[in-house]
Amino acid sequence: MKSKFWNILIVCIFLTTPCWADVNKTVAQDGSGDYSTIQAAFDDVPENFQDGKWIIHIRPGRYYGKVILNKGKDHVVLIGDNAQNTILTYDDYAGRPGLKGGSYSTRIDADDFTAYQITFENTHLNIREKPGENKHSQGTALEVRGDRCAFYNCRIVGNQDTLWGAGNGRIYVKDCYVEGNVDFIYGASVMILQDCIIYVNQHDSYIVAPSTQEGMRFGLVFLDCKIDAKPVGTPDRDGVIFHSFYLGRPWHNCPQAVFIRCHEPESVHPDGWTVMSAEPYLFAEYQCTGPGAAADRLIKRKMGGRQLTDEEAKTYTVDNIFSKNTCKEYSEDWKPLPDIQL
Repeated sequence: MKSKFWNILIVCIFLTTPCWADVNKTVAQDGSGDYSTIQAAFDDVPENFQDGKWIIHIRPGRYYGKVILNKGKDHVVLIGDNAQNTILTYDDYAGRPGLKGGSYSTRIDADDFTAYQITFENTHLNIREKPGENKHSQGTALEVRGDRCAFYNCRIVGNQDTLWGAGNGRIYVKDCYVEGNVDFIYGASVMILQDCIIYVNQHDSYIVAPSTQEGMRFGLVFLDCKIDAKPVGTPDRDGVIFHSFYLGRPWHNCPQAVFIRCHEPESVHPDGWTVMSAEPYLFAEYQCTGPGAAADRLIKRKMGGRQLTDEEAKTYTVDNIFSKNTCKEYSEDWKPLPDIQL
């Protein structure tokens, strides 16, 4: 009798419990998909979608347009065919006449967003006539304001201010290529870049400009990345002879940036870090390799740049950095895992 009761109860639970189902949509420029533009696909995402993942497949092409995924349109997954041929691009810049809403090409305000095999690009060139001089400034390729946003095998390409973690959320960038020059990875977000290629395309540049909020345990963290740049003595993309670049400089609030087990080229300036506008700050490295991290250079680091101790370095794990203990605004731990079968 008892066994029959439990069998009936299990059947009732199964029939009354919602079965979460992913939604699949396609974007194709030739009209063969559900949408022909990225923005149309983003506009169609319902707010407060909780029934699974809203998966948007993007067929190869250069999608020229300024796009935004609004707050509340959560659990979106963007899948490209290949980052080399699936490109979201635009060319806005700060100071452009009529510019509204910022210079971003793509902006993600929603939480729980994931992108695979996409290029996010801003083609605006902040051309210089001489080192240290810009005709224009910010031209953000990817602006992220949401929490728990992840990017896998993507390319994020621009010049000044390429990748902006604009909110207090957590961002994970894995196996990606990120290119730029002035402060091209920046902002207040808690951001991990792991196993990425970081490419500096202009002399006298700065990789990071963090603006970590007071009370945050972590800021911008680079794990096992390869930093690359034009060879010393060759012209950069402006025709200026490339000599060196800085790891970064402080922007606002209580900036933090740490490079762990990264490869540093010869062109890293021996000072490592330089000034901007904020203190206190934490700039550090740990077990980095390459000519830019040679022992005789590390002792010359300025702006408080130092080596983490072994005990400090143990705290820089993905699980710990993205735990709810990092920021009082986080209600839960987050462990980013690629969970889409490509």
